Amino acid sequence: MNSFDSLSRLTSTPRRQIGVLAVVTAALLAAFFVVPNSLAHQGVDTGNLRAAFRSGMVGYWESGSQDFPRQLEAAVAFWFRFHLVKAGVSALLLAATVALGVVLRRQWRRAAVDRPGRVLLVPPALLVTLLGAFALVGLVANVQGATAPFASLLPLLTNGGADGELTTTLAQIRQQLTDYPAGPHAPALTVMVSDLALYHAVLAAMAALVAVALAAIAVVQWRQHRATSDGRSRRAMKLGITASVLLSGVVLVVAFANTTTATHSAEALAGLFNGGW
Repeated sequence: MNSFDSLSRLTSTPRRQIGVLAVVTAALLAAFFVVPNSLAHQGVDTGNLRAAFRSGMVGYWESGSQDFPRQLEAAVAFWFRFHLVKAGVSALLLAATVALGVVLRRQWRRAAVDRPGRVLLVPPALLVTLLGAFALVGLVANVQGATAPFASLLPLLTNGGADGELTTTLAQIRQQLTDYPAGPHAPALTVMVSDLALYHAVLAAMAALVAVALAAIAVVQWRQHRATSDGRSRRAMKLGITASVLLSGVVLVVAFANTTTATHSAEALAGLFNGGW
């Protein structure tokens, strides 16, 4: 028996499909938390990332160059790999969750016909919805982090206090940001400002795509609502339409806020280093 036949047997019934998809989803959820932490790069991992990045930033600021020194490059490369793997796992988790949701929806429709009057599959459907939202947020956040890993590491410079050379570096960054870009500034500051703009532009673009997708889902549900006469299905669709429209509005606000931040990235960076981000 080949692997295709084995898979066909495993997924030959809706219950088996649900079982297989539930196992795959659970495995991907575990991988989301476990796998990225094992991607050490040139001695940098989640345990020493903060120290490596801070030390690398001090050297970078003093180097007078826009090119990352070796220690900072290692920290940024690790963070890129970390987010890239998490984005990939999030995409797979989202796909598995959507597939599981489709199978559960089909089962709900069959059950509504066979046993009217009973509310079935509500807890699994709620769990799938929460998992789908988690996977989508994880995908967006990690694509953003993988696209601009340097900018996503910048909060490590200010969280938890600073001492020694880092204190001096932070003071100089704050001072140069007061009249940026007019006054003289270190080449590193230009990279920080541009990477932060990219960081927020990516989130703005992805939020806009999510908002369009949610609006499209609302339209599809509205058409299905008009085409069905089943009372329970209509109520469920009304709830789905309302949720999709509201979420689309919220995500559009996120897109607008990040677009504004991307176009004023120097002010946003100043806010970060003055405790406002």
